Amino acid sequence: MIVQFIFSSLSALGFAYIFNVRGKIAWAAALVGGIGWVIYLLSLKMGVSLGISFFIIGAATTFGSEMIARIFKTPVTSALIPTITPIVPGSGAYYTMFYLFNGQSELATQKAIDTFVMTGAMILGFLVVSDIFKLYTKYKTKRK
Repeated sequence: MIVQFIFSSLSALGFAYIFNVRGKIAWAAALVGGIGWVIYLLSLKMGVSLGISFFIIGAATTFGSEMIARIFKTPVTSALIPTITPIVPGSGAYYTMFYLFNGQSELATQKAIDTFVMTGAMILGFLVVSDIFKLYTKYKTKRK
């Protein structure tokens, strides 16, 4: 699990540099990306369903990205994009196409459904946490 944490953090760091995110923000995003992957591994070990685990991962990485944005006074997207790269279900899309082109429509359908569930749950996690932060910011601004 430690090796996977290191490599998922490095992949997040690599995408941070691809998207021109540098310095402390890139390293913080890499840490959050690695933590997101560890949460995914732990949820698999605990037997949590695929949709719930991706919801938790989406919420956790968005929370981490929102915290990075607040601490370093930067837009959330500059931290969010690198943090989600280790958990994006790219293999699901690949295998869906692979099974389609090889004439295995049942496997392609199952893989496509799994991919949509993972992606949708992850997006829901993003939305819930980012809306909570927006409501908090609105409340905080209104109080002053």
